[in-house]
Amino acid sequence: MKIAFYTLGCKVNQYETDLMIKKFKDRGYTICDFENIADIYVINSCSVTNLSTRKSRQYLSRAKAKGGIVVLAGCYSQEVLGDKQLKNVDIVIGNQEKDDIVEIVERYVNEKNKKVTYKVSDISKAKRYIQTGMLTQGLQVRESVKIEDGCNNFCTYCIIPYVRGRVRSRSLEKIEEEVKELVKSGVGEVVLVGIEIASYGKDLEQDISLIDVIEKINKIKGLKRIRLGSIEPRVLTKENIIRMSRCEKLCPHFHISVQSLDNNVLKRMNRKYTREDIFEVVDNIRKYFKNPAFTCDIIVGFPGESDEEFENTIDGVKKVAFYEVHAFKYSKRKWTVAAKMKDQVDGNVAQKRSEILISTAEGLKNSYISSELGNRKKVLIESKKYGYLYGYTPNYIMVRVKSDEDLIGKEIEVTLNKIQKDVVDAIK
Repeated sequence: MKIAFYTLGCKVNQYETDLMIKKFKDRGYTICDFENIADIYVINSCSVTNLSTRKSRQYLSRAKAKGGIVVLAGCYSQEVLGDKQLKNVDIVIGNQEKDDIVEIVERYVNEKNKKVTYKVSDISKAKRYIQTGMLTQGLQVRESVKIEDGCNNFCTYCIIPYVRGRVRSRSLEKIEEEVKELVKSGVGEVVLVGIEIASYGKDLEQDISLIDVIEKINKIKGLKRIRLGSIEPRVLTKENIIRMSRCEKLCPHFHISVQSLDNNVLKRMNRKYTREDIFEVVDNIRKYFKNPAFTCDIIVGFPGESDEEFENTIDGVKKVAFYEVHAFKYSKRKWTVAAKMKDQVDGNVAQKRSEILISTAEGLKNSYISSELGNRKKVLIESKKYGYLYGYTPNYIMVRVKSDEDLIGKEIEVTLNKIQKDVVDAIK
């Protein structure tokens, strides 16, 4: 049978899709492109924003129009449990049930079921990390490795704890085993991902944390790089930063989950740090890493955000000099405290603020890249296209190098020469 997948949302979802693909491949299914005709379509959904849920519904509709069995998996599945008006779906699978997707789908097919089948458990009751298999073959030179699931923070704007549950950490031994297998298959860089990787280990009996994971896999032979997914600033203590700096494979690229740089907004968001804490974290990292790249997420138009509070965020973004900023307009989500807050910001105001933030971020990105022009940097080659090799520097600058050689998976040294829109031309 032919099966197609479409993934929305974060790197955790993509990792879980890759794992589901492997399970179906091992069972003898043929994996095909989502645009092709298949017997089964799996949409691994996202519900972090209203736009995410809308896109999830759109892809369900597109899949149903092609015929075949349509499977809804992921975060939107948790949100729509019990929704009698849900359309274009045959099977609904929750986040805890992804591990059993092959058995669930095959049971549906064998029973020739015509009713919508729900296999969605109460994620709030999940107490342990569930994952029976692991990735043994990398699809890319850079692959994500999931180390935890769930979040305990309950930020006032965020639906994630309700659709992903509480923190559940994967065993360090399984993480190490998977990375070793991926390296054997040719993977040069692993990205440690999770819903809230800064909380790794909090649910385990062992006294271990994220830094222990980094130190452990830093010792794996053949692995060239370790990159971190989005990280809460509170785990970036001076002690942890010093330990991280001693891991030579760790990339000097930190995607910090900032959300705002105004203290009043941060308090309303239930973020447990201040703008001053962010500045201190950044200063400490710069002491121990050479010209690190800082990227972040920022929400604009949060309920009650005044012009002055927004200006404080812009001021903070400039002070940090972020390399990249992912700007999001606040999205009202059910089950959250912020959805009931007064002084919801007008959509047009939020749009203008988003445009200002994006423009500011573009200028900062050009400044950061310009500071690296003329420098020799290592680039891990990930692809080749039209006579150019493409890859990233450790500090996440996308580079292209003109070459006829097939160097995919190799790390080469180049001189950064010229900015060309979204990529930097380099010379070997």
